Amino acid sequence: MNQTLKTLNNNNIEYYTPRWVWDTLRPYIPTDMTIWEAFRCDNEKSCDSANYLRELGFNVVNPLCDFFETTYDDVKAECCVSNPPFNMKKEVLERLLEFDKPFMLILPNIILNTIYFIEMAKKHPEIQIIILPKRIDFIKCDESKSKSTFHTLVVSYKLYLSERITFI
Repeated sequence: MNQTLKTLNNNNIEYYTPRWVWDTLRPYIPTDMTIWEAFRCDNEKSCDSANYLRELGFNVVNPLCDFFETTYDDVKAECCVSNPPFNMKKEVLERLLEFDKPFMLILPNIILNTIYFIEMAKKHPEIQIIILPKRIDFIKCDESKSKSTFHTLVVSYKLYLSERITFI
């Protein structure tokens, strides 16, 4: 198996998004919707993204809940904006597409090469991609930075960006 795939599919899933990423994505995140930052754990560090998005002026909910047993209505949100565990990317995408509501997810760019994503993108022309300007060195639980060995991108749905692929 490809080393990148091994890294992405391991059980070490607690990596957090640095603030520069949210600063970069800010113009693309809807300001008129309540945002659901859906992935957190009981570690206080896992609330940093939601807290920072609030600092940027967004209305954000970030309850401690099981994503796979929770709906947008349960949390009173209209758009999911998150960095999900990469080892569950397919399941997360499937669930969000079932809701048929807007979302924006930070995911590894290798997803573009998967049959399941290609089929999803064919079926849902509302899927759009934002290409980030550089690799993300995610933040570990101990607050040290990872040294990313792969590129990430943003998969959005029903955000109606001006292009199907947006390069930042």
